[in-house]
Amino acid sequence: MRKTITGIILLVFVILSGWGSLAASVSVPWDLKLNLFNPSGEKLAFKDFKGKILIVNFFATYCPPCQVELLEFADLYREFKPKGVEIISFMVDPGGERLLPHLIHSKGITYYVAIADESVLSAFGWPDLLPTTFLVDRQGRIVRKFVGYVGKKFLEEQISTLIEKGPSTKN
Repeated sequence: MRKTITGIILLVFVILSGWGSLAASVSVPWDLKLNLFNPSGEKLAFKDFKGKILIVNFFATYCPPCQVELLEFADLYREFKPKGVEIISFMVDPGGERLLPHLIHSKGITYYVAIADESVLSAFGWPDLLPTTFLVDRQGRIVRKFVGYVGKKFLEEQISTLIEKGPSTKN
């Protein structure tokens, strides 16, 4: 009986947390500007990633599973960047600008890292459980939302599936 109740509670949590597929009508806000952290001062918007598969991640420095994912994302980026995949991790820590240089250097991050401002948080439904990761197809549709630690192997499978679908001829 106890296992059944625990299972039901876990199932309700998974459904309510939004883990899994989202409706294909949910898309990235192409005109949204990104507050990227980089020494070059490069200014980008989501539209600069059109045609790419995107992993959009929200993390905090106080979140141990987030720290593991940042390392795994660095590996995934090296593996999948040549296949048209980009990663943007958004830090939600207040005052994150001070923490980012050390974090990026210590974890060997070469993908995009940005500060999550209100417009980005709002566009992605104010993720309140961390880490939260979105998988976005080449057309900008959010096809998966993961709340909590995803796991490198599972994410590799999900990315590979999108890559196999190939580029769309639709604009």
